[in-house]
Amino acid sequence: MRTWRIWFLLVLVSAVVSGCSIPAPPCDLSGIVYPSGKVLAGGPLRLGVIDASPVFPFQLPGPLAQTQADFAVLDDVRWGLIEPQPPQNGFHTYQWDDEIVALDTRVQAYQSAGFQLVMVLRAWNTWARAVAPQGGLAAAAASTPPKPEFLADYSAWVAAVVERYDADGVDDFAGLQDVDGDGRPDPVRYYQIETEAVSGVWWQGTTPAQATTEYLALLRAAAAAARGAYPEVKILLAGIPALDMLDGFPTAAGLQDVVTNIDPAVCGAITAYGQLLAATDAYDIAAVHSLADYTGLQVLADWVRTLAGRDVPVWLTGATSAPALLGDPPTLRVNPLYPTSGQTLWNKLQNAFDPDHARVESWYRQEQARLAFKKWVYAAWLGFDALTLAFEQDRFNYQDSRLGLRDLAFQGLLDDADGFSPPAVRPVVRALALAQGQLRGFSSVQKIQPLAGENVEAFLFRVEGLPVYVLWYDDHTAQGPDDPPVSTQVQLRVRAPELVAMTVPTRRDQTGPDIQVVTPVDGVLTLNLTETPVILRGEWTALYLPQVRNSH
Repeated sequence: MRTWRIWFLLVLVSAVVSGCSIPAPPCDLSGIVYPSGKVLAGGPLRLGVIDASPVFPFQLPGPLAQTQADFAVLDDVRWGLIEPQPPQNGFHTYQWDDEIVALDTRVQAYQSAGFQLVMVLRAWNTWARAVAPQGGLAAAAASTPPKPEFLADYSAWVAAVVERYDADGVDDFAGLQDVDGDGRPDPVRYYQIETEAVSGVWWQGTTPAQATTEYLALLRAAAAAARGAYPEVKILLAGIPALDMLDGFPTAAGLQDVVTNIDPAVCGAITAYGQLLAATDAYDIAAVHSLADYTGLQVLADWVRTLAGRDVPVWLTGATSAPALLGDPPTLRVNPLYPTSGQTLWNKLQNAFDPDHARVESWYRQEQARLAFKKWVYAAWLGFDALTLAFEQDRFNYQDSRLGLRDLAFQGLLDDADGFSPPAVRPVVRALALAQGQLRGFSSVQKIQPLAGENVEAFLFRVEGLPVYVLWYDDHTAQGPDDPPVSTQVQLRVRAPELVAMTVPTRRDQTGPDIQVVTPVDGVLTLNLTETPVILRGEWTALYLPQVRNSH
């Protein structure tokens, strides 16, 4: 009963319905700078997972740790839930571990599972906010600026959060754990201020025109408070959601045409994000979300670097792991993967009683494993510093079409938890574990051209000084569950007399990759590639790596 009470409270907090449109920042077409061939200079890549609610804190960390992820993001940490009443006579009362927050419990549970932590701090607070959010159900959980007389209280809350989890021995949470094995409790070093500060969904100003200026004021107040409490803290700038308009490697001219003609909210978001990136004093890391295909990451990296005007660490703090069947919301759809079949596939996935549900669900989980692995490889190649995959579990409330989030409803890395035992992992967890086990800590990565083979994505990593190849086939046509398998033959020049080929696991019955030894002829290896990625490395080196060792 406790679990469902928490779910009810969380949904109730967000369920304020009105007919207003979402108030996005104003558009300035003349001020937008388009991608100009810039590259990010970050890496090597770190992997993260998201925990977005206080539900099941004891059941989720262990299964999520099977991804071998480096950190967990504790999302949606709201000021108004931790401090539900205004301070009395200057005295603040914080409810750190109330069941609707469970922040202490979550910190201890995820650190105990081996995760470093990132917190997303949100100014959402009904007693302190200057205005209520606008935009109906889709934006009901948006943060808005505190009234000027409560800004100091907001800063005090940020400082209190950071101080509680900085592991300096002063006013610390007693349950902080030793994650890195040095015998000392680990601090929480990373704090993101708000989520998607430019879309109008999760952050709004007192007016749309003021949203960017007011976010920057909030960001600077939060950064000053956090750095005052813990000088080594790192502040993440809340970013922009990257949708399917970036998929398929569009040109700058093509993007300009899209931005000019699509919903003005897109132009407003890009306008605002450029202004935020310019505030270099207020943040250490830029955060962006990837809500579409892996092919959109190349233009995203270029665009963020172009807008920033300088080298800045860029984290993908929220990336979908499964394909967007609908391209929700339709008003922002540009390159839908499944323009004719997406709705039917989504309906079958949503309806557990549909006679075709099991087959479609199995296909969808296979696609999820492939896409997550490909995003890992692309993010590594493009110089992103971190990739965080969403979500820990499916989001039943995102099935409501009024939210415009239906593509996010079934993104869970795990099956649904029952509150009694750890949930089963989905194939995507095994795929990410393979990427982490074989490629984490790479010293370099480059895209390569095979000797033969069309529509091939091929990469050469250097891991511990040794070459590791990653390849897959992609003709840039989305494959549905009824489509015949696609493949191509590829030839690759290699030096090793034998190699181990590891195919990314995509089925529920797989605990690791399919492994086979392959032999080049006269230094040329011939492979049959499908859309499921393959890792190649010298046999003797592969046998000593954890993911291969654990798969037998």
